[in-house]
Amino acid sequence: MTASAANLPPLLVTPPAGGFDRAAARDLVKESGLATALHKLVRAPFGHTVLSLRALDAAIEAADLALQAGEALHAALLEDIARAGSLALPEPTRDQRMFVGAFTLTVLGDVLAPRLALIAPTPEVHGELESDGLEDLLVKPTREGLKSALALTGKYLEVQAQRQPGATAPRLDEREVWAVTTLHAFVLQLAGALRRLTHAGRLRPFGVALAQRKVVVGDLRYEGFVARGPEGPASDLKPVKLGDIVGNQEYLQAGLKLARDVAAYDLKARRGPKQLNPVLFGLGRPGCGKTITAHAIGNYFLDFCKQRDVPARFKVIRRTDWASSYQNASAATLVKIFKEEVYGFEGVCGVYWPDIDTAFASRGSGDLRSEEKNNLGAVFGIFDGTLIPKDGKWFMICDANYMQMDEATRSRIAQNPFTVRGPTTADDYVHLLRDVLLGDLRPFVAQGEDAGWAEVGAALVKADLSGRSVESVANNIRAYVQDFEYPDEYFRADYEGRRALIHKLSRRVDIAGVQREISDYVSFHREAEEREAKERFEREVEAMVGQLNAGRAATARAAAAAVKEITGE
Repeated sequence: MTASAANLPPLLVTPPAGGFDRAAARDLVKESGLATALHKLVRAPFGHTVLSLRALDAAIEAADLALQAGEALHAALLEDIARAGSLALPEPTRDQRMFVGAFTLTVLGDVLAPRLALIAPTPEVHGELESDGLEDLLVKPTREGLKSALALTGKYLEVQAQRQPGATAPRLDEREVWAVTTLHAFVLQLAGALRRLTHAGRLRPFGVALAQRKVVVGDLRYEGFVARGPEGPASDLKPVKLGDIVGNQEYLQAGLKLARDVAAYDLKARRGPKQLNPVLFGLGRPGCGKTITAHAIGNYFLDFCKQRDVPARFKVIRRTDWASSYQNASAATLVKIFKEEVYGFEGVCGVYWPDIDTAFASRGSGDLRSEEKNNLGAVFGIFDGTLIPKDGKWFMICDANYMQMDEATRSRIAQNPFTVRGPTTADDYVHLLRDVLLGDLRPFVAQGEDAGWAEVGAALVKADLSGRSVESVANNIRAYVQDFEYPDEYFRADYEGRRALIHKLSRRVDIAGVQREISDYVSFHREAEEREAKERFEREVEAMVGQLNAGRAATARAAAAAVKEITGE
């Protein structure tokens, strides 16, 4: 698989209703001995239980799709070999056969594991299967390899049944749950062994090559050996372009340069041409454009790599991705994200971690919990290069509204710091409000009053509004322009007709109206801030008075006790 990605046809494996050949897949599961092994453990008066049948149905469905995926990849591989120009019958090498086998079993696990999770608890798995014999399994023809993998699953059930008490539980429902959970554990351990071989072993170059091709199997889209949802790698990014960024140019250009340096990473040699600091840190008040700048850099990075056939991913770290109520789970998930989704990806990777300061409590607080210590340890490993190498394969943009971290954390994260200010000049503000936020309404906003925009820019500079506040002003102007009732003919018109009616009914606003919206917004928020400051002051005074009164009461009680002790009364 050496041709350019632009010349590679997509590999699409779309199952019809009812699957490709479920009868053949059912025979495959039966021949492997998995059904027999499962039946021995959960034998019911009339055969299998409902739960064991659902597990077998999941195995049949996964085997059906994995078989088709493996055969499709094998056919594509033969086409790539034949494309070299030789008329001889193509014959895959041992490594190429292992590549097809590894992808087949990867699909098997990716389909089977979530279906087993729906019918029984997901097991905690520590470690992976031993690699002895794995390569011999992968070089087998697709059907034989699948059959052998399912046979190993049955043998694993039998071995674990002799070691663990769950297999001999007196209640049938306990035995069947144990059996399905143990089956799931084997699938996850096999996936771990395959990951080791495909991410860091001899099959890694095949994963890099596969990532340059569009591969969709059922509902899964593959980037190399890693399955994602069909929406693609940039699903977390907002549709922001570089032209949408106003101000923050130094920060933006530093991010773009870092993105290009990471795109230049040599995936075959597994080293980058430059030594670089992979972390870009931005500090700025809320609404200054930190998030939109990071998303614009992410989109640029993906487009830049796509145009050059470089497999790439951009990951947005959200608190819901890793924060857990279970002790030590948060740090473990952070490590998993960076080891598997970032560094374990076959191509290059960019990361955006917003509000990173909220994830790490200060060690100087004196009451640092075990969970917070583990989080700090994880992030230190990321930025020190002890968790994943700082070798140019990845970069990360992170930001914060305030410097709430201690010195040790700041020194690691803010190695390449930037102050992000957003728009600062009158021209910046005018470009943001008029051209970016209200660009589609230009015919209705201060049409023919170009000279007046200088006053608008000066007013915005004086108000020192953030980019987010300017967006609120723009939304108020938009609401005024498009404040009309829909006529009946609107609902009978097609899309173009509806656009024409909106254009006809929209109202105009002049420079004075724009200035008025800015003034109203500033006045409202100034009053709100003053009210909030007054309420905060009153709360603090009330708290101080309460403390003083409590102190006086305590002093009075102590004095009374002393008098009583002296007088004996």
